Amino acid sequence: MRTLFCLIVASLVAMSSIAAATSIPGLAEEAREWDVDGLEPLLPHHETVAERLYWQANPHLLPERDSRDDPPPAAPVRNCAEWEPCTGVLIRYPLGLPYNLLRDFDDDVFLHVIVSSSYVSQAQTNLAANGVDMARVQFLIRPNDSIWTRDYGPWFVFDGQGQLAIINHTYNRPQRPNDNLIPLYFAQDIGVPCHSHSMYHTGGNYMTDGAHIACSTRLVYDEAQTYNSMNQTAVNQLMGDYYGIEDYQVMDYIESGGIHHIDTWAKWLDEETVLVKDVWPTHGTYAPLNQRATLMASLQASTGRNYRVFRVYCYNIGSNNPASYTNSLILNRNIYVPLFGNSTYDQDALAVYRAAAPGYLVRGYTYAGFLSDDALHCRAKGVMDTGMLRVAHTPVLADQPADPVEITAHIRPHSGAALTSAVVRWRHGAGPWQETALEPAGDPWSYTAAIPAPAISDSTHYYIAAYDQSGRSTGMPRVAPAHWYRFFHAGGPTSVPPAAAAVAALHQNHPNPFNPGTTFRFALAYPDYAELLVLDLRGRRVRTLIAGDCPAGTTEVFWDGTDDDGKPVASGIYRYRLRAAGLQYSRTATLVK
Repeated sequence: MRTLFCLIVASLVAMSSIAAATSIPGLAEEAREWDVDGLEPLLPHHETVAERLYWQANPHLLPERDSRDDPPPAAPVRNCAEWEPCTGVLIRYPLGLPYNLLRDFDDDVFLHVIVSSSYVSQAQTNLAANGVDMARVQFLIRPNDSIWTRDYGPWFVFDGQGQLAIINHTYNRPQRPNDNLIPLYFAQDIGVPCHSHSMYHTGGNYMTDGAHIACSTRLVYDEAQTYNSMNQTAVNQLMGDYYGIEDYQVMDYIESGGIHHIDTWAKWLDEETVLVKDVWPTHGTYAPLNQRATLMASLQASTGRNYRVFRVYCYNIGSNNPASYTNSLILNRNIYVPLFGNSTYDQDALAVYRAAAPGYLVRGYTYAGFLSDDALHCRAKGVMDTGMLRVAHTPVLADQPADPVEITAHIRPHSGAALTSAVVRWRHGAGPWQETALEPAGDPWSYTAAIPAPAISDSTHYYIAAYDQSGRSTGMPRVAPAHWYRFFHAGGPTSVPPAAAAVAALHQNHPNPFNPGTTFRFALAYPDYAELLVLDLRGRRVRTLIAGDCPAGTTEVFWDGTDDDGKPVASGIYRYRLRAAGLQYSRTATLVK
């Protein structure tokens, strides 16, 4: 974290500079938008001519930018996705958002309102007068420059110890020094560590799936080269160190002008679903957007499947400018979508969201300040739950044979509280919902359960639900039980009801970790056919240890660390899987050479 001295000096200098946007001569004439309460002209996304001229004339008022980088968080780092559990939303007063949106926000989360000391009284009065629940408002009283909390606000990660931390990038608007300090102040306010780095970036040009994949336009490379003298390799390395990004998809611009933020034309809705803007054929971005949509559909998501791409038509809102329906905000079970006043196109956009993100409460908001290159997402940023109960799961969607289907999940209570329950709820066809407990699978935070095959071929529906002693609950899909996963499941005589799970047990290998060999042990209540395989973490078979009839009682088998061809395997984590009594069990073993 930057030193307290640097913070104090920077804030004092900033307070004497542009505590209010109206202090910049000529801004009112250049501003496209005034705040909701008519207090000041709002700085737009881009740097204005008035700003540039003001700072050229007053360079002594700008605080010296700190070009040092803090050490990154302890590895492994994981950057949170927008759809993960949030307790708040970060906005700024004077407002660039309508009050009816704020009233809906406070039904679900706290409003963290950035406000300068000169506006606190007006903020309290106007928020209360417009029906905002003041018990759900927390003020961050600091000098600030603009409404673009998405662009300069904090990015949230969990470090290697499972603790939430804030990453503070250098905001790519150097003439807005107050905004650049907000993540540091916010980290102090909520009591989490903050790691700052000097590389230029902006939140509107960044999407992550929470599973080590991220996406931006090449603005990140261009500005890092110009302002930080960093090449693409260095940028990718920084994104890995500070954010845990292993696959950084950086795409070309869709047009020569504009702010080049990816959230003006694309949005991830979950780990494998992307919404991409569509426009009329004569618009200059028509062909590039079609190309980007095709490109995204060809990329592999963290689930191992290609992305599903939905298109939302963004009509001409005037002067050949498309609506910005992709500039929406996901906040827990809600999706807040900007609307632009054409009832037909607005309703069509909401329908696309409901089809692409079933189970979410999708609502639209019309506001005169929403423009083609900025809207709702740019002006609000979710605040992650420091003690979130996280569930991660790769859904089973493909057709399945007449065997039990293994469901695996990563479930981690970041609060430190113990799990009280973790289950898979499932049903065959229109039958009643049933429940199977998820059991620890060997790896930390890894759990597994088996859904039995139906008596006859039918669809199977399921979802995961988890609860911990802190009172938190979540699941997958994240909106369950409003929505669930579905796959076609073949039926047949191999099907065994869930009660048969007790007829077999798979134990942890010993020793573990091991080198060069280890012993696996499992028990059967009755003689039965059993299959014991060693798999790599991608599910590929490494060694068949048993495939045949086994007696009742305990069976032990030694693995010497070689594959089916007798070749020694590499160090790493392997999964060993038992199929017996019609069910499937798995654990992990670690080979260390």
